[in-house]
Amino acid sequence: MKYVIYVLSIALITVFLIIYGRAKEYYLPLELTNRLYIKCRDKILKYLSKNKSATYKELEKEIEGVTAKVFWSRRVMTVVDSKKMVKNIVESLINQDKIQIKEMDGKKLVVLK
Repeated sequence: MKYVIYVLSIALITVFLIIYGRAKEYYLPLELTNRLYIKCRDKILKYLSKNKSATYKELEKEIEGVTAKVFWSRRVMTVVDSKKMVKNIVESLINQDKIQIKEMDGKKLVVLK
């Protein structure tokens, strides 16, 4: 009877670990996307706090090639389309009321509030 309990407990632990591993693998792309977004957002805010204003091109160059990874996986996510990423981040930061857009000399400038 004692061995049956051991075998059942090992089987239960194994099933739990398999389900946990599959769940982590399922949510990995979402986790990588979130980490990459946060890393780029922080980089943009740091750049703006240092320079007070920037054009979209400057921000695109700033986040170009940024990567994100999680410690339990070998997979890495990298910014490929920095133009689209900057657009999404700037829109989000405008909605959060952290930055604003100003036009000077026909160029759009992103300015920290």
